[in-house]
Amino acid sequence: MKVKHLKKWKNELITCTMCGYCKNVCPTFLDIGWDSGSARGRNVLAYGMLTEELEPDEVAALRLYQCTLCLDCLRRCPSKVNVPEIVEAARADIVDAGLATAAQKEMIDTVKQAGNIYGTSETRVPPQEGDITLFLGCQYLERPNQVKVILNVFNKLGIKPKIFEEVCCGVPFRNLGFFEDLEKHKEKFLASLPTRELVTFCPTCTLFLKEEYDLPITHATEIVAEKLSGANPKKLNIRKLDIEATYHDPCHLGRGIEVHEAPRKILEAIGITVKEMPLNKTTTRCCGGGGVMLISDAPLAGMVAKKRIEQAAATGVQELTTSCANCVGTLRTAAQASGESGSRMKVRDIWYWLWQALK
Repeated sequence: MKVKHLKKWKNELITCTMCGYCKNVCPTFLDIGWDSGSARGRNVLAYGMLTEELEPDEVAALRLYQCTLCLDCLRRCPSKVNVPEIVEAARADIVDAGLATAAQKEMIDTVKQAGNIYGTSETRVPPQEGDITLFLGCQYLERPNQVKVILNVFNKLGIKPKIFEEVCCGVPFRNLGFFEDLEKHKEKFLASLPTRELVTFCPTCTLFLKEEYDLPITHATEIVAEKLSGANPKKLNIRKLDIEATYHDPCHLGRGIEVHEAPRKILEAIGITVKEMPLNKTTTRCCGGGGVMLISDAPLAGMVAKKRIEQAAATGVQELTTSCANCVGTLRTAAQASGESGSRMKVRDIWYWLWQALK
């Protein structure tokens, strides 16, 4: 097999010293237990493909797709080998070799045809004019009631948001290795934008729009935290909630672009005391749903999520909040499937709590 996409990563692959520091933080390795299921192991697989010593098969492809792209290996690597991008390049060569699964190809076809990952258009939030342009992303567009909550929060804070007819940012193409399709999709996406300055919600979209398109992006929690900073609670009619919760940093928000304090400032402003999990901010543990894992290996995603629920339950609280719709869905499913301590854990989006405090 002749590889194309991994060639640019040759120097990075030979830089990897096989030290294994990445294994200690790789969420999938801790469940799979085999070296091939770790960041280091995926480097070995990619290098074998690059040198043509390894002819990839379905097993090798599965290991390369069993990565949540959580970025923790990159944080931990002494040599700063960019394993997540190496994995994506390896996936692109897997796609060229015809080893993408039917579910992966179906998702790509859905985005191409419908412009979003769910293939729906009936639930779209109606466009509206405003002062700041929101990019909600597929995960939030599929949840119109949640978007109504977000819009109500913004209106209460005196923020007038603009909604436009969105097209998926294209991150599933990169995550799954459909690089050629991504280049075609990018033209469609850029043509859909009314402005380059966007306020985003999905952490993965946020990171992707910054890195792939070099757009000036602000995450919505940063806007709200600034609005609440120094504000008179009585003037905004903020009701202090007086509850305890733990906060889960989404990988691409907490580690990717290091937005840590804004969500915590929001929670503090509305009377939520945060009891931190040991792994938080840049060391946050993945929810299991990144890297399109729910398409590639849903059972493994559930195992990773269950570990995070156990970490949340160990804080002694029964409320877990986060600022990522994908994390909410993945962790909520894991909590419901967990034992007694996990099943008592309520998983809610930060926007739910904001609305409870402002309504």
